[in-house]
Amino acid sequence: MATKALQFNFIKQEVRPNTIADVKVDASFRRIPKNAICFHVWKIDEDRLEAEPKAQYGTFVDDCAYIIYAAAAAGTYVNQDTITREVKPSVNLERFIHFWLGENVSEQKRSNVAHKIQELDSYFNNVAVEYRETQGNESARFLSYFKKGITIKCGQHLNSAEQNRLYQVYGRKWLRCIEMPTISWEHFGADFVMLLATANHLYVWIGRSSSNVERRNAIELANKWQKDNTKLTIVDDGYEQSMPEKRKNEWNTFLPLSQRSVCQNSPIPEKPICNKLKIYKCCYRNNRLHLDQLDVVIPTREDFSDSSTAYVLDGFAQGIWLWVGSQASQQDKTNAMGNGRAFVKKKKYPYSTPVIRVVEGHEPAEFIRLFPSWHGDCNELQMKPSSTILGKFDSMTLCQRPKMAAETQLIDDGSGERKIFRITKDQVIEMPTTKAVYFTTLNSYVVQYTVVSWSMNPNDSESVGIKQIIYQWNGSEASTEITNKAENFAKNLFDTANQKTMFVQMSEYDETPHFLQMFEGKLIILLSERSLPHNNNNNNNNHIISNGLNGHDSESLVLKVFGDSTYNAKAVEVFPLSSMSAKECFVVKSQHVWVWCGQSSTGDARELAKNIGALLGESSLVLEGKEPKEFWRSVTNLMNQSLIMNGVNHSPNTSSNGSSSIGTASPINSNGSSCGTTLQYLGSCSPPSVKPRFQAQLFAVWNLRNKFFSEEILGYDQTDLSPECMYVLDAGIITYVWLGKYVSSHEKVKYMNMAQNYLETVPIARRPTTAIGVIHQNDEPNVFKGFFNSWNTGMWNNYINYEQKRQMVSSGQSVITNGTGNGVALPVNGVNGKLPPSILNNQKDFDRHQKYPIVMLQQEIDLLPEEVNPLKREVHLTHDDFVSLFNMSFYEFDELPAWKQQELKKKHKLF
Repeated sequence: MATKALQFNFIKQEVRPNTIADVKVDASFRRIPKNAICFHVWKIDEDRLEAEPKAQYGTFVDDCAYIIYAAAAAGTYVNQDTITREVKPSVNLERFIHFWLGENVSEQKRSNVAHKIQELDSYFNNVAVEYRETQGNESARFLSYFKKGITIKCGQHLNSAEQNRLYQVYGRKWLRCIEMPTISWEHFGADFVMLLATANHLYVWIGRSSSNVERRNAIELANKWQKDNTKLTIVDDGYEQSMPEKRKNEWNTFLPLSQRSVCQNSPIPEKPICNKLKIYKCCYRNNRLHLDQLDVVIPTREDFSDSSTAYVLDGFAQGIWLWVGSQASQQDKTNAMGNGRAFVKKKKYPYSTPVIRVVEGHEPAEFIRLFPSWHGDCNELQMKPSSTILGKFDSMTLCQRPKMAAETQLIDDGSGERKIFRITKDQVIEMPTTKAVYFTTLNSYVVQYTVVSWSMNPNDSESVGIKQIIYQWNGSEASTEITNKAENFAKNLFDTANQKTMFVQMSEYDETPHFLQMFEGKLIILLSERSLPHNNNNNNNNHIISNGLNGHDSESLVLKVFGDSTYNAKAVEVFPLSSMSAKECFVVKSQHVWVWCGQSSTGDARELAKNIGALLGESSLVLEGKEPKEFWRSVTNLMNQSLIMNGVNHSPNTSSNGSSSIGTASPINSNGSSCGTTLQYLGSCSPPSVKPRFQAQLFAVWNLRNKFFSEEILGYDQTDLSPECMYVLDAGIITYVWLGKYVSSHEKVKYMNMAQNYLETVPIARRPTTAIGVIHQNDEPNVFKGFFNSWNTGMWNNYINYEQKRQMVSSGQSVITNGTGNGVALPVNGVNGKLPPSILNNQKDFDRHQKYPIVMLQQEIDLLPEEVNPLKREVHLTHDDFVSLFNMSFYEFDELPAWKQQELKKKHKLF
């Protein structure tokens, strides 16, 4: 592999600090069985190592360093509740070592933890994956160990007798509760939930920009700390003055309302996106370590060609990976983390940049998936069905075996009823039912499909999960106007459906297996409407509309047949015909219909090609090398000047003898472009000899101030899906969006944007046109449920959401902390029996606006914050400030006549 100019030149001693020639392993580590599934946590306290009790797992101190060791059978996950159990030496264990550094940790403790990491790693023969974690920037794997979230205590308070504490709480999936060094307004932010714990009372302050799931989890946490709800008060951002007098007086002693100041844009960690990964090879020259950048566009497994050295994979904010070859020296394995830190410093990356070391043969899933061409083991999910036997997957089997449905992405056998709508610039046209279905690349199509299960067992039907699918297919040349019109039409069918429905949006070249299965391999995609059938009463001998295309005979066309089974097959028009490979099949229609099959094409592929030929009329089978003269005369007008036959030029003028040479040629797409992408997407190229695999990933996703955020959930199960959140399940060939029942209305309408944001920001090579499937909670299809180890359809029957949990606190009921309740009706309470407006969906959404101090809103127009409308300044006041100025609430103010409102705003310099 070629290299670019020298990038780094580290002095050898500088990057190999604290080398231990003869590592002595701490007694705490030697107690761990080498062949055991287990989870352990140790704290570095000055110069000694202390094993943390299980009850303290998930609680950290910000001036300490910690070591976490996790061992699990390959492909499985452990967490803080894992019980140590020994396994046979033949069991393949994945080992992970994390060291966590609090933001106030001393240099001495950082040095001590580095030594201890080397000891623990050497005890397991230097093959464990090592993670460097910092407070506030923990990896997804680290957070996955602590399902109930993490608590970070302030070190300076550990030995203090003071009982009053302030905590900052945030995290859509992984709840973080961080103790503040002081009780002050400076720690408050609109994005946070704050917990003020006094000697006698606990206050839960709800930031206006926090999410309902954060609020709900914070109340659960508060209820653990203070089980007596009479000593628990919920305070809304901007409504502090509305507290009962006794509570307000106590609050004022800690946080004077006269000094109230809440940060509108809280400094929540935001990781920059970097989709361009760089690889450097470590080389020693003249006793110095040089890092030479490899000249690669998309990194592949083959770039790590030298097992005797190490490589650096630079993913910027996503992490710096150190890959160490299996034949590298022990010293290279031991000092890789030091090299990684030196790299971070040289590149001037943030101190918090993750650094991870992996050893060849022990790479974790997070590393492997950065390489689209890396072929995993049989436990990983394929990007297309593994079988190529026609008709193997029947509806009965698929509804009874969700894992098979998920692996194949086949909901049923495709035999259900379907309605097809063609979307043009001017109209929506329902197409007649025919054996062959013709799409054109210039249009979009919407298919309304009814799912079948062929089972009398209601449990089987419930396993399928949905009754209907709305498919939207966009041609590669369709205009934005047409695709938008199709999306609106499809989403309307989805949103107004009166039965369990899923919505799937896809583009040409990225069709899902079930979509193609609906057409049984008989979907024909044409370049323009000039080839659409004129008479659809029967599918044989169809006449062709004569509009012409680039001057060639309008009744002639060449179809390239993709796939070898009904769930991956389609026929795509090719013009001009520029390449024919021995592995491919074509259908040529002129005065006669010819089915041409390359010598290396499979029997299944030939059968599918013959089926397409039969739809166009009486056809003749032509095998490569045995073509009659009439065949070449038929395709002459459809060829390039020089036809490439398996890598050899084949001119129409010299091909009449029917001979051709057998060689290898790159597959060509229907648009004539080479399929040069690293990922083999269904329908885009001929089936690869080795099928790529893809491990499904789950992400919690959300928007905050028009920015996209996501958190990955490793080792996920159904309990990780919260009804108050939105999730993305990336299954490779399709990206699912799961909408919780209680997702806020302003987030729910953005589900397509969420999926697109994910595809554009994921740090691996993904096509932005990857199919997107949208699913509502309780309407999950088998192709989604099969990605989870088990699925409980009644899990959320008694789910208590934030509003209900808040009502329970206000009424003095105990709060259930396991997410389930008894399903009884809950009383409405609070002030005068009503909930505060901040948790209700008010029409004017007063509480969703950013809030600013009165003096800031009374400034000149050019000094106002950017998002403030000068004519609507009043909506940016807090409730308490609004009442102090106008002597009424916003909702009373909003009922006044417009002239009266304007007069009051002028009086208070808000107009």
